[in-house]
Amino acid sequence: KKVNEVIAADVPVTYEYVHRADVPAEIPLDKLPDVAADTLRLVRVGYYDVCACIGAHVEHTAQIGEFKINSTSYKDGQFRIVFKLTGTTWE
Repeated sequence: KKVNEVIAADVPVTYEYVHRADVPAEIPLDKLPDVAADTLRLVRVGYYDVCACIGAHVEHTAQIGEFKINSTSYKDGQFRIVFKLTGTTWE
């Protein structure tokens, strides 16, 4: 419910480019592929989230559509959420 409230609020999604050495310690880099460059893009979803990413992103949350959790699991200290987005307006 909260995720869909944030999506509906049409929060801006912004980004900035920073050198890998300047990424704040609280932003994990372990999910980036080995081919990621030394200059990384930090993507911010309002004040809700920031992550290093090399993929495509929306410009604002209303483009996402509806968020629905399909399943969750917890194994080896990792919490995983499988979700589906419907009604997206971006490609």
